[in-house]
Amino acid sequence: MVAVGVDAFGGPLRPLRLPVIAAGPGEVLVRVAAAAVNPADLGMVAGRYRWADEVRFPLVPGYDVAGTVEATGQPVVAFTSHKSTQRGGYAQFVTLPAELVVPLPDGLTAVDAAPLPLAGMTALQALDVLGEVDTLLVNGPRGAVGSLIVQLATARGTTVVPADSPGPVDAAVDVVGGAVARAAFDRVRDHGRYATVVPEFWIPGGVFAAERGITPRVVSVRYDRIGLMGLVEQLAAGTVTAKVGAVLPLTDAAQAHRIVGRAEAAPRVAGKIVLVP
Repeated sequence: MVAVGVDAFGGPLRPLRLPVIAAGPGEVLVRVAAAAVNPADLGMVAGRYRWADEVRFPLVPGYDVAGTVEATGQPVVAFTSHKSTQRGGYAQFVTLPAELVVPLPDGLTAVDAAPLPLAGMTALQALDVLGEVDTLLVNGPRGAVGSLIVQLATARGTTVVPADSPGPVDAAVDVVGGAVARAAFDRVRDHGRYATVVPEFWIPGGVFAAERGITPRVVSVRYDRIGLMGLVEQLAAGTVTAKVGAVLPLTDAAQAHRIVGRAEAAPRVAGKIVLVP
């Protein structure tokens, strides 16, 4: 099969010819129709990511895929759980544990569904960490994760407050990091709630002072099959939308990484970049 990956950390993404891994007990072989690009993929190829075991090269990145089960033709969306499987979605086929694969209802395309798993589960778990609140600030409401947090929070009856509006809020979710994260924290009322999905921007002390009575929480996404199935149902019903910013050929994965990394020479897009083999 054709895949895209690296031969060493920091190496260039390049097309690879790799064998298709036969499905073993409890596994399924998925013919990939679409794979979403996440910021975590950039960390993988740079060597900043932590795997459960020693990394095997060549490394094929990619968390989110949609396609069909090769044995049955069943449309599916899947989370590759790369930390443990080291099987990435930037390929024509990916073999995964069956529990990571969720049926895709009629009416949803692979491109519609591919951006959902990682961003959707992150959004769900960020809201679960915060619990029930009346007002919420999301400091990147138009991005992949932020837009899903806004949609899911609104469906729960929470009022999502614009970042540039005055006044304190009950809670804030940081999906950006840096100075923007600190500004979001400043908007939270004393003894309110704050979560970030960008742990590298965690800064102890300073504006995160303990005397404000706020315990910041770092959201590290975990696989949740029931949660993913619920998100797929909402996507099919049209109650949530996973934003697609651009669709590129799989062989343009390096260009996709430049866009996600916001390199100066690359255009910016609102929503996930989806690669198609």
